[in-house]
Amino acid sequence: MSTAVVAGAAAVAVLAPAASAATAAPSAPAAVAGVQAEAAAKKLTVSGYVSYLKTSKKPEAKQTLAQFNKLPQAKKVKFVNYLQNRGVYTALTASMKGTVNRDLRVVTPYNADVNFLKTVRTVQGKDKQRTTKVTFTVTERIYGIPVTSEQVSVKYQAKPVKPGGFVRGEAKVTNVNAAIGILAGKIEARKVIGGYLAGTRWTATPNYQSFGKKVIKEQNVTSGFGYWKAILANR
Repeated sequence: MSTAVVAGAAAVAVLAPAASAATAAPSAPAAVAGVQAEAAAKKLTVSGYVSYLKTSKKPEAKQTLAQFNKLPQAKKVKFVNYLQNRGVYTALTASMKGTVNRDLRVVTPYNADVNFLKTVRTVQGKDKQRTTKVTFTVTERIYGIPVTSEQVSVKYQAKPVKPGGFVRGEAKVTNVNAAIGILAGKIEARKVIGGYLAGTRWTATPNYQSFGKKVIKEQNVTSGFGYWKAILANR
């Protein structure tokens, strides 16, 4: 339940007595339910996360639920605490570079339980224009279970037919972190000095007060003349 809904419910509760002096006080079960709902809006719990995964229509939620259920209770508690830890999500950054047609895979540990998987994959076509696609993905994993994955791709012609060439950008997010919603901004794709760039800005909006303020990240990948470089940074 969002904070806005909770606040709305509180406003109704304040106005109700003024509407009618004869209005009955809420029953004990209803009062308990209200307290529980308010608490849920403040902090994600293990039961709340399980409910989120069970009701989610995201195809990856079912697999995440199966993996999460295999964890012992102590790890489940730590897992949901990591989900709503803003410091963990802001630590999810990257700065990488390499050469076209040579993929790269790097795992950076946050601690013993959490790590960040950073990959760059390049595919160069055999067409006359040598159409090339470079895909940059950064994934947060808790106990080996992926919870967020932000991906940006740039597609261009290494031998353009026209001056300036062809360039396209794509952005994709996979998110089973119930504590935040992640949306992409406008996808930018353009020619730059020495290559082509594609990128976007991600906005992570908290679903629970425990996460704190929203987080904005900028992710882009640039490629051309046999090289690529990729960046994910907080803004």
